[in-house]
Amino acid sequence: MTVASRGVVIALVLAGMWFSLRAAVVAQSDAVRPEASAWAVPRSGNALTALAAQRIVAQDGAIDPVARALIADAMARVPAAGQPLALAGLAASAEGDLPRATQLMETARRRAPRFPLARNWLLNEYARTARYDAALAEAGALMRLAPETRPQVYALIGAMAARADAAPAVRRALAREPDWAEPYTAWARARKRADAAT
Repeated sequence: MTVASRGVVIALVLAGMWFSLRAAVVAQSDAVRPEASAWAVPRSGNALTALAAQRIVAQDGAIDPVARALIADAMARVPAAGQPLALAGLAASAEGDLPRATQLMETARRRAPRFPLARNWLLNEYARTARYDAALAEAGALMRLAPETRPQVYALIGAMAARADAAPAVRRALAREPDWAEPYTAWARARKRADAAT
């Protein structure tokens, strides 16, 4: 092996080590300090998504031009990821473009099935638009992913069960004995007892 070829091999090994180290640092920073890894070169799409989400939360759900730019940049950097699409869906929803928001959220759900934001939004949108079977499918997934949402989801299912047009979908869902059927039934009984006592 010549000196030049050794130099090339050493350079390749060092470059590989650099990229591995950078990937590990960025992956750690994406979750813990997204503001740091978002500005690394090249910029991290996951960190940009986290920054956009932080900005939206800090502004009580408002999606300003800076958040929109972060979302667009994140979508360009990680085009197969679901989280930036879900944030873009929120932006479309805020603009009143519900068909586009639904399309973005459904794509986000397919790409990131464990991301509760898309599931929660779709649950509410499907219930609002009388797509009750689809809403109940999202309800089960959402409660498994984010158990803290159970009280709110139970309340929505209870409201659906009280509607003539939605009650058949609730009965069909309960007949399939999903994992949430027993706890929901116990919740509904407790609510009925509490209502009867007042």
